[in-house]
Amino acid sequence: MHELTGGISHRTFLVHLAGGGPTSVVVRLIADREVATREAAALDVVDGTPVPAPRLVALRELPGLGWGLVCTRVPGRPSARPNEAAWLDELASTLATIHEIRPSGRSLPVDPGSSRSWLDDDAEALGLGPMGAGVLEAARRRRHELDQAPHVLVHGDFHPGNVHWSRGRVAGVLDWETARWGPAAADVAYLHMDLVLAAGRAAAERVLEAYERRSGPVHAFDAWLALACLRPLPDPAAWLPAWEAAGYRTLTPALVRGRLRRLVRALA
Repeated sequence: MHELTGGISHRTFLVHLAGGGPTSVVVRLIADREVATREAAALDVVDGTPVPAPRLVALRELPGLGWGLVCTRVPGRPSARPNEAAWLDELASTLATIHEIRPSGRSLPVDPGSSRSWLDDDAEALGLGPMGAGVLEAARRRRHELDQAPHVLVHGDFHPGNVHWSRGRVAGVLDWETARWGPAAADVAYLHMDLVLAAGRAAAERVLEAYERRSGPVHAFDAWLALACLRPLPDPAAWLPAWEAAGYRTLTPALVRGRLRRLVRALA
């Protein structure tokens, strides 16, 4: 058994097994029961679908450690190649495949849409920093749009760091702890924001265009983009270790801050 790097919110271990069944499994230690059960439910939803993802093996409470979520190991690793059209197109195609799953009776929460109570809070109280007030106001102006699209399976944290590649193809999508039923734009806008900051606007626009070619227009994209831009605040430089783990090697605090500032200016 050894600990895997790259995780932020939980500790993750690769465990090698003897005997029949899988030769190794991944064990994630998750403190919050709700988070653990949500990820387990999401893996159950995608099981047997074309979505590439780990297969749930078990979910157990571990005294003193929280919850142990055991799943199969996905081959490969994250690979950032934003200058390659094929990489960008497959990223878009994978997200579109996730969104082809429609709501079922299985136990995933429903996105709260415009009823997010924190939208009415003060930017300073939310700890959003100098850029926060303008983005928060942009989100408030468009909050009614958050309820205007049909619901699909939303991953909730879809970005290149949570996508494993093997032999040039997507091998699996990881970290389903924020999955829910909600508008596709929630994922598309978040991925767009992440790519703008980590790879530049051209890469983000290519993915958006590829997604829309397959799935059609993304409804309420700007409203969800405003929400997405709140997530790296107050300082997107805090995400640099995660981007480096995903394969980005040339990012600096000044670069990602400038990219977010320009994106925020366009929204606000």
